[in-house]
Amino acid sequence: MKTLYKNCFLPLSGGEAFCVEAGRFVPCLPPYGAERDLGGAAVLPAFLDAHSHILAYALSLLQADGAGCTTAEAYAARAEAFLKAHRLPLNALVTVKNADAFPNADALDAVPLPLHLQARSGHAGMFNAAARERLRISRAGVLEESEYLAAARRVPMPDDGEILSAFRAAQEDYLRGGICLAQEGYLSREMFPVYRMLCEKGALRLEIAAYPAPDAYDDAVRRFKGAQKFFIGGMKIFLDGSPQQKTAFLREPYLGGGYGTPTMTEAETADACRFAAARKAQLLAHCNGDGAAERFLSALAALSEKDRRSIRPVLIHGQIVGDDQLARARTLGVTVSFFPAHIRYWGEAHLRQLGETRAKRISPAGSALRLGVPFTLHQDAPVCAPRPLEAAACAVLRKTQTGRQFSGQEIGVRAALLALTEGAAAQYGMRRRGRIAVGMQADFLITDDPFAQPPAALETLPVRAVYARGERIYP
Repeated sequence: MKTLYKNCFLPLSGGEAFCVEAGRFVPCLPPYGAERDLGGAAVLPAFLDAHSHILAYALSLLQADGAGCTTAEAYAARAEAFLKAHRLPLNALVTVKNADAFPNADALDAVPLPLHLQARSGHAGMFNAAARERLRISRAGVLEESEYLAAARRVPMPDDGEILSAFRAAQEDYLRGGICLAQEGYLSREMFPVYRMLCEKGALRLEIAAYPAPDAYDDAVRRFKGAQKFFIGGMKIFLDGSPQQKTAFLREPYLGGGYGTPTMTEAETADACRFAAARKAQLLAHCNGDGAAERFLSALAALSEKDRRSIRPVLIHGQIVGDDQLARARTLGVTVSFFPAHIRYWGEAHLRQLGETRAKRISPAGSALRLGVPFTLHQDAPVCAPRPLEAAACAVLRKTQTGRQFSGQEIGVRAALLALTEGAAAQYGMRRRGRIAVGMQADFLITDDPFAQPPAALETLPVRAVYARGERIYP
């Protein structure tokens, strides 16, 4: 049925009406099977999630929240309140997310309840003595990067019923943010049975693009061939850690010394690029620091232009990259996906660790725009909630939580919205998505005019409805 949507405003494409038929935008030519008056609302392309971890976000809804805690006693109190609220056994292992400051290790060991504290970044954590004994983890204290991730894998998955419930709630949050396609930014082998279960139970309301590591890629493609709303988008590698933990790999040292921690050698990075090219699979590379970015760009430069085009490389995060590297990224056909909420939540930490000059240019979307580098914006859920408009606001405003301005790399509202829509579609290689235009897939959301209010109000725009292929999927 051909449906005309009228009395609306299309801020990114212009016009006051559009028409949908068979899941596509079509010319506004009668006769119409139905007409819908949108009462002057604004209509944007629905957002495509440029980078997040939707299953981890779902699991985070089953975890206690440790935001603001600093002492072992405070973390224990949050964990106990969580157990009581969810009517769980009082000796159950509790993961406490959003740990911004780790407590004294001996004090945490004195807590009899098994506790797993996870840094907000997801790159570090602690297990107290009771948790270490239960999970057979040998080392006490704060664990970082690969050592922490290996220990965290020992934490048992919730049962299928809990996962189903949490995943439904997670999808609702993504949809509430205006997202019609979500990303599983690192599909580990441990996740295979979870996603098989979710697919078999028809639990997916959103499309999900998943990115396993190279050594799991072939198996993932076989296992999920033909899955509904779930597809293998390519593969993912990690070249460093996070600037919060001072493990992002830099070309120049942190204040106080140290260059961070590269997690792949030059040879391993080159092998991963060749592996992706041999399969014509998209390659995402986690690179927070400019040292990691340099390693990735150099590996890409060794490929033929044809091979680079076949893997549509994406540099994920790009917190600390130079203009020289952005210019190389443009030449090499690399999309950079920025995480601008770092400015809001960790801007002060970056000032302490990087100094003013480097800290104030983190997530340099302004330079990318000036240099013509394709870029997107993301929230890296569960690190931040899946709210694309918050990412846009952070890229536009560039203010820390204390109100400090990181000037020089701002972008406008239009550029930020294009990064969430056209830019994200281009990152995925989806030529018929991300725009409201004849022939494109009819993915759109209904909201208020993003240009009719101050930029600070951008993230408060209400998402009233989300449509995918012309069908309303939210609410």
